[in-house]
Amino acid sequence: MIKIPAGFLLSGINCGLKKNNKNDLGLIYCESFAQALGFFTTNKNVSYSVTLSRKNISNPIKAVIVNSGNANCFSHKNGLKDTEVITSRLADYLSVSPDETKGGTERAERIDKKNILIASTGIIGKKLPKEKIISAFPKLYEEMGRENAERFSQSIMTTDTFKKISCSEIKLQSGKARILGFAKGAGMIAPNVATMLVFILTDAVLPKNLFKKIAKEAIDGSFNSVTVDGCMSTNDTVFVLSSGKAALKTVKEINAFSKEFRKICLDLATMLVKDGEGASKFIKIAISGAKSKAEAKRAGLSIANSNLFKCAVYGADPNWGRIIAALGHAGIGVCEGIPIKMSDLTKKNISIEVDLKRGAFAQTVYTSDLTPEYIKINAEYS
Repeated sequence: MIKIPAGFLLSGINCGLKKNNKNDLGLIYCESFAQALGFFTTNKNVSYSVTLSRKNISNPIKAVIVNSGNANCFSHKNGLKDTEVITSRLADYLSVSPDETKGGTERAERIDKKNILIASTGIIGKKLPKEKIISAFPKLYEEMGRENAERFSQSIMTTDTFKKISCSEIKLQSGKARILGFAKGAGMIAPNVATMLVFILTDAVLPKNLFKKIAKEAIDGSFNSVTVDGCMSTNDTVFVLSSGKAALKTVKEINAFSKEFRKICLDLATMLVKDGEGASKFIKIAISGAKSKAEAKRAGLSIANSNLFKCAVYGADPNWGRIIAALGHAGIGVCEGIPIKMSDLTKKNISIEVDLKRGAFAQTVYTSDLTPEYIKINAEYS
């Protein structure tokens, strides 16, 4: 069984957003208020859920509600107001103790709508049926538990073909700390967090500035270093929540936590690429010899986002000219004869190594090939 970090409960149910009766509504419940970090899409046209969560992310967080099957984006002029109604009603519901829901009079701690985060994924332009979500709160609450990782993971899926879960445990002087991550995404994956939703829970407690530094570095090397099709979504979100139940007291413990956090992020990010819509191959592109780390990343992503390169890999055609063209497109001039190494392109896992011969910096990015199946999936996605 997947071990959930102390201080969290999970739930995943179907509330009628999906017609196939699969889970489409998830809840992360924080037994105490959690410290939260949020990283959002850089797309200028964002969902109502992103707009509201950006506003709330700096507050102590009691719960995160997630829906799939509807992007909650650009659907009607009252979309943001409807989203606020959902978070407000959830805050009111969670402020009532279990005894009170059964006719008692005791009340739990008061929760405000500002203590709720929300994330959505699905088709843009369709009105989110808020009443279906609100009417599901009792079931969502009643089915909360520490054994619901799989059910929550299913509730956030859209075109995903498998659940994306990764976890780790760090031994401490005073016990242990856990990290548990969930991700969804298969298409519209591009750097700076694209059509992905990611939720990382931990019971480790750190000073907020250090916590944010560790998370940002891990995300830059994982979720911001992957691309499937170069298309950026309107809903992309990474939430990191700490319940603060496990204190990291030494530099060794902090370093161990940082290492495991990076591993969780990279594990989830590579799952996103491997599940890329229609993908048949996973491609790792290692750039070296760049003038800066930023240049190395720009070079890698230009290659990874090249449809010509991705099609060549799909066809097992070692046309290194596609790589040279992609580098030039990124504004990176290289000398003739730069070292380019390709693994066997007929295999499922591909490795590309490019030495720019311009400096001493390196960066690795991850992508998938481009196949006819990708076109089929997205030609019918409505």
